[in-house]
Amino acid sequence: MTRVLLVCPEPLTHGQPAGIGIRFLEIAKALTDDGHRVTTLSRDGGELDVTPENIARCSADADMAFVQGHVANDLFAHARPIPTVVDLYDPFIVENLHYYETRGAEVFTHDHATLVNSLLRGDFFLCASEAQRLFWLGMLMAVGRLNPIAFEDDRRLGSLIAVAPFGVQPPRTNAQRNTSHDVLFGGIYDWYDPILAIDAIALARETIADITLTFTTHPNPSLTPQGKTGAAMSYVKRNGFGDFIHFQPWAAYDERAAFFERFALALLTFPQSLETDLSMRTRIYDYLWGGLPIVTSSAPGTDELLARYGAGVVVRDERSDDYAQALIAALGPNHEPLFAATQRFVAEHQWPRVLEPLLEFCRAPRYGAGKDEFAARPQLPERPASMLDRIKRRIGGSF
Repeated sequence: MTRVLLVCPEPLTHGQPAGIGIRFLEIAKALTDDGHRVTTLSRDGGELDVTPENIARCSADADMAFVQGHVANDLFAHARPIPTVVDLYDPFIVENLHYYETRGAEVFTHDHATLVNSLLRGDFFLCASEAQRLFWLGMLMAVGRLNPIAFEDDRRLGSLIAVAPFGVQPPRTNAQRNTSHDVLFGGIYDWYDPILAIDAIALARETIADITLTFTTHPNPSLTPQGKTGAAMSYVKRNGFGDFIHFQPWAAYDERAAFFERFALALLTFPQSLETDLSMRTRIYDYLWGGLPIVTSSAPGTDELLARYGAGVVVRDERSDDYAQALIAALGPNHEPLFAATQRFVAEHQWPRVLEPLLEFCRAPRYGAGKDEFAARPQLPERPASMLDRIKRRIGGSF
């Protein structure tokens, strides 16, 4: 049995976790089921809040830690040295590039310092896709963590960073296909395009008169800027779309199955960007678990997933009428096979299966190979290399 300390950057006790919070809850369950003892700290203000005192106390009684995001700064500042897994599943530094215009350079500066600190201090890293893995390997090399010792230890670097995407809970019993024309978007982040989704629904109403679209308001607005949410609300009001575009509170995690059952389809729209290339949308997994086929903008990880199972439609243009036509087709005769495909997806993406790299690490925690020897430390050479120095380095010998 390994004693594992989970340090979550989001509140958990309110029962309405977003993607990161869901991931931590499911990781805690998977680790417990695997025979480990788990303690979770989160930003809830209660007995197990993320405080220096709690981090120091709980790390003293832990064999290893698991952490994600900015709260890693607190962990590394106050915990005793123990093997630590850093979760890079959420590329927050890329997502938050969207906030420069409204919040200035401070966001990026803080994100960058946090990320570098985590890459230097972590012992094992998780990411959500092969595209992410290559991106993070480049950054790990830049800070000296992908180094000759790590490479000799494992030429494929699987002991340094592994893919562990999102998972889903066990299949729902008696899952039934919803034959309504109600569509779910969910929460709006500032890298999404809710206006495109609204326009697509408005156009689809020319063919399907009772089609609706529902957005959900974020449970942690203080942690996630809500600029696009406000813009979407204003757009709906200005255009008189309030009878078919709805905004509802975020569904509690334990109640979301019943919430999903109210809808026949999910819609997701976003512009193309680096964030699109690297992110693995949490809601894609959750919606498929809930039996919702998906109409979505194109993104590498999502495209491959939906194509493999036939559980959705990818729209590769940015025209609202293309999305409207995709919605009409998906809600028509195509809906039944799309729904059946969601059930095949669920069977192959159970949490214990996707978290196997983490479970394996927890069974035998270790410190990172070459962690200290090659860590990047900015410095200037004492003197320019001479011609003799360069020749010696080139031939790898000495005189």
